[in-house]
Amino acid sequence: MRLQLLAVLLCSLASATAGTKSCPLGFMQYKKSCYWFSNIHGSFAEASAYCGYMESHLVRINNKDEDDFLRSYAKRRGKAAKYWLGATDLNLQGRWLWEGRRPMVYSNWSPRQPDNYKGREHCLEMRRSYSYYLWNDAPCHAYSTSHFICEKEI
Repeated sequence: MRLQLLAVLLCSLASATAGTKSCPLGFMQYKKSCYWFSNIHGSFAEASAYCGYMESHLVRINNKDEDDFLRSYAKRRGKAAKYWLGATDLNLQGRWLWEGRRPMVYSNWSPRQPDNYKGREHCLEMRRSYSYYLWNDAPCHAYSTSHFICEKEI
């Protein structure tokens, strides 16, 4: 994974556009944000750090329209079984916040989710098995890896 990360980072740095209000190469624009669907996977912490290195953050889904766009893109182009989204309840069990401690004003949980199975599920994902439609809580630990979606506001 480290070699893949290095290759993608080098390409991202080489393609950075200065002074424009467009998305960096590899990101796709929707309204006032740019989104990058990873072709690599990592733990929640690695995904968050990777997005940060690309001057973005794990995606924060604020409304149904944005959720529909991301789901549609994942269904058409996404190859991953699941994607990390940028929310956790690590600070306080049952209180889900987007990274940066932003409250969740919109959610799209699968029935009976979040369930914090065996007290280990504290990170947010969307899965192909749910047609990327409904959200699930999943373990965040280092050996639980997933693809991820980064977001950068413009």
